Parts: sequence; C-alpha cells; structure tokens
Amino acid sequence: MTWNINFSSSRIMMNRLLPITVALATLHGVCDAFVTNRPGGFHAVMSFPTNSKLRSQILDFIEPSTGVQVKLIGAMHYNPASIQLATDTINQLEKEGKLGSIIIESCDIRWNATLENEFVQDQLMSEMRAAHDLGLLYERPVVLGDQRINITVSQLKNGAKEAVLDLVQPWNGGWNRLYDSVSTARKEAVPLGEGFLGIDSFFDPKLMTAAPVSLLKYPLSYFVRSPVFSIIVLCFFILSGGVDDANALSDLTPTDLAESIFFSALETVIFARIFLKELLAERNEILAENIFEQCRNYAANKGNVWDKLFQPAGDKSKGAIYAPDSV
Repeated sequence: MTWNINFSSSRIMMNRLLPITVALATLHGVCDAFVTNRPGGFHAVMSFPTNSKLRSQILDFIEPSTGVQVKLIGAMHYNPASIQLATDTINQLEKEGKLGSIIIESCDIRWNATLENEFVQDQLMSEMRAAHDLGLLYERPVVLGDQRINITVSQLKNGAKEAVLDLVQPWNGGWNRLYDSVSTARKEAVPLGEGFLGIDSFFDPKLMTAAPVSLLKYPLSYFVRSPVFSIIVLCFFILSGGVDDANALSDLTPTDLAESIFFSALETVIFARIFLKELLAERNEILAENIFEQCRNYAANKGNVWDKLFQPAGDKSKGAIYAPDSV
C-alpha cells in the first residue's frame, strides 16, 4: 500500500478500530527542542493505549524516507488500561533517552475546548491528556495531529449527501460508486493481515475489563462540553424508542418486516460510507502526514556538505499545530 509521499510504512498506523492516540518514533538530528545529547536518538509520540499484554496494541516501524523509528499505540478513549499503556510507553522511552515528539489524536479546536472545562481536565482523564502532560513534563514537542473538527463535520455532511445520491441513482452507476467508496475506505481505514492490529488487540482482557469506564466517560465528556446538544440527542432517542407499542413487533406483517429490514440496510450502508471514509480514512491521512512531518525534525541529514552547511535550524515540519505551553 503506497502513499504519494513515500509513506507506505507509516500507513501501518491506520488500523483505527482502536483509535490511535499516541505515537513514538526513534529520532536523530540537531535542532533546538528536536535534539538531544542523550544516546540512542529520539522517539516521536502520539497519544494511544497502555502497557502489559497490551503490547499487541503497539505498532513499531521505520518511516522509510527519514529513517526515523515510529511507535504507534492504539487506544480505547478514557480506558484506564489505555491510559496506563500510553504512560508506561512514554516513561520508558524517556528513561532510554529516545522520546521525541508526542502526537495526539486531537485538533486545536477540540483540545482548547477541553482546556476550558476544569471538570473534563480533572475528572475525565484520557490517554491523550496523560500523554500531553508527560510531554510537558519531559519538555518534548506535543503535536495536535488530527484534522480540525469543523472540517471533519463539513466532510461528514458532504459524504452523507453523496452516499444518499448514489443510493437513489443505481441506473447512473451510483451503487457501483458507493460500493467502491466503502470497499476502498475499508481497506485503508481497517487494514487486515500481518503488520496490522489483530483481534487480540481489541479483546485484551485488561482492555475489556476497563471498557465500562470508557462507555461511561466518553458520552459524559460530550455532555459536559455540549450539554444542550447532548440533551436534545438523548430526548430524541428516548422519544423515538417510546413511540412504538410494546406489542408492535407481534403486529408486524411480513411486508412491514421486509420494509423495516430494507430501510435498516440502507441506513447501514450510508453510515458505513461516512464512518469508514470521512471519519476514519480521510482523518488517517492527516494524522499520517503530521507524523511524517515530525519525523523530518529527527531525520539524520544524509545530504552533501553544502546541504548540511545550510540545513535550517529549528522546526522543519510543515503546518504543525502544537499544544499550548508545548516546546
């Protein structure tokens, strides 16, 4: 699987059924916050899961064009096991003198919104916040590497419109386009096989045991940040669930049941399209690009003497957005 900026190995990170929250890369170079005199080079980090048998949730690879080692950690948001894995991994890399940039799966808009809410900061600790705090403690660059939420929302709307139009135009190749879109996005967003996260990554006992904490804190975080919207959505689900009579299922005719299954299938197709393409695959490319840009800061300069002499100092990444107070 190749990428237009020689990023094929970096695409290993893109199995996001467990969202990637922390990435670590072994880095080498000379420039301000992006350099160290400690032996062993550096690692670039993003916020992801915890240590133990959860090692199956960590992916290690060498970014091919820079030669920088990257460590990617898959996480279940707000899961204590994921928080521990992110913390243990970062602490270990710092101890070995290999900790580089920490890249968090969040954008500046979402991140700043959490900083404005003390309850979210203090009570709803996530693996991203844990990675961020360690980055500040160890004076490492902390990058907000996700696509901005306003762009994601806009693309979700456009993706839903495209999916509906393709669905109602089978005679115009709409169904083929929809199938190709879902199939391609699935391969990019949820790759299978050697080199990717496996089934053991998702069903690790420690991760599953702590899953109820995630199921409680994740929706609670949305409610705290957007209470009005959350109440509206909750009321909608309650009302839609309470409309049907308790005996409605027994009164369904075969025709009614067939129609219900048909429309449920249509809803599933539309959801799969926007979930795999706009919510996962397209954001994966932004995350991958931001990881690649951080790798450029730690790449050993293999150019000629002229290139080395005039190599620019400081941050070599393009378009990086750093967390407040980050070096």
